[in-house]
Amino acid sequence: MAVGDCSRLVEKIVLRIRGWGARKLSYAGMLVLVQAVLSQLHSFWTRIFIIPATVMDRINHICRNYLWCGSDEFHKTPPVAWDRVCTAKKYGGLGIVNGKNWNMAMLGNWTWRKICQVKDILKPGYCQGKWSTNAGVYTVSVGLNLPKHSIIGWLAIQCRLLTKDRLLRFNIISDGYCDMCLDHLEDHNHLLYKCRFSACCWRLLADWLNITLPDTDILNWCIRWRCRSLMKKHIVISAIMAMVYQIWTARNICRVDNKMVHPKFAVNNAAAMVKSRGQAWKWTSKFQRLHWMPWM
Repeated sequence: MAVGDCSRLVEKIVLRIRGWGARKLSYAGMLVLVQAVLSQLHSFWTRIFIIPATVMDRINHICRNYLWCGSDEFHKTPPVAWDRVCTAKKYGGLGIVNGKNWNMAMLGNWTWRKICQVKDILKPGYCQGKWSTNAGVYTVSVGLNLPKHSIIGWLAIQCRLLTKDRLLRFNIISDGYCDMCLDHLEDHNHLLYKCRFSACCWRLLADWLNITLPDTDILNWCIRWRCRSLMKKHIVISAIMAMVYQIWTARNICRVDNKMVHPKFAVNNAAAMVKSRGQAWKWTSKFQRLHWMPWM
């Protein structure tokens, strides 16, 4: 197919996005629309036709713009590279279908020549007779996580939350001090671990979970943490991601409304969310047999 023949596909995607423009959606909401609607539109075409690379680049560009700003036009630098976003969830990405890769995979089912072209791309993932695993990589598909907790937690792990040190780098603001303690530059490490507010939150959460948390880099610690009980690991990871979300929410309330959230209130909100998700989870029978429960 020529580039001009694919203009209808691009127009369909743009019209869908402009129809959604009036809705004020979160990152989680826009992610669902990109995965469920936009990706399916071009996936159908790529099953049948060879889509030109320039058209697939344009479609990826439009999907990326909608994910980060809610429209088909976006003139800022995205917080996370598109290749990273399109990585499978179990390998630390968001699992969005990359149109180029999907088109190549479909055509590879039909022709041996395409399989020969992609084998060098797949080769780095195969070592010593087996495929590499996702050990030590955070996945947004942890069952107990709320979607908004997963997205904010994922951005925090990538160090892509819009903290004041990043806003200073982009010359958006002139004051980079933390709004909650006023005595240190607000970066990811300070906001999530070193600030008096966040440090108090982590102490209270550790008491509730009845575990020992490190003083810093708690997110990477929970990814590498080994636990015999998969259910317990899910609960701890979900509680930590809920706490990251509450810290980020408290920071925004302090900055926008000039109101300070009490650490106990933030921890209680995080605990309530994890508890409600856990009690409704499909492993209810396993909950009943589990002796360790933070709310028991």
